[in-house]
Amino acid sequence: MSDTVYVGLGSNEGDREAHLVDALTALSRIDAVAVLRCSSLFDSAPVGPPQPRYLNAVVALECGLPPQRLLGILQQIEKDQGRRREERWGPRPIDLDILFWEGQVVADPNLQVPHLELHKRRFALEPLAELAPHLVHPVLGATVKDLLGKLAPQDVRRSEAHCWPEASYPSNDS
Repeated sequence: MSDTVYVGLGSNEGDREAHLVDALTALSRIDAVAVLRCSSLFDSAPVGPPQPRYLNAVVALECGLPPQRLLGILQQIEKDQGRRREERWGPRPIDLDILFWEGQVVADPNLQVPHLELHKRRFALEPLAELAPHLVHPVLGATVKDLLGKLAPQDVRRSEAHCWPEASYPSNDS
């Protein structure tokens, strides 16, 4: 049995877009996982200490793995791409977060799904809204589009892609 899972990708060190493409390639090579769709890229101000701007995207996956197993694989991809977990919210070449898992709420010490901060973060909601505007947050009971509409403005803007498989989804601003 497979579920649709939405994973957020972010990078703010080195060639940000290349890091996202490398992570997407690694995701596409996971057994029991298929990449369904990719959002556009978004450039955003960092959360946390002063550091370079982030490049963010969201991918929709068809996943036949349990959540903890996928988390372990995502953390290994981060490690393989040079991620160091030394500073909370510090700069990183790649950050991979499970944002939503279709039909599941996961609450354990290592994994919270939906992501606990998702409803506060335009850099995650903007690309997620491209892929799944009507997806309902199982805890808050609101759609992604509604959550996005309730957020105060934040420094997030669509970014031109050079090698990322650019999404061809209509804007959900209406």
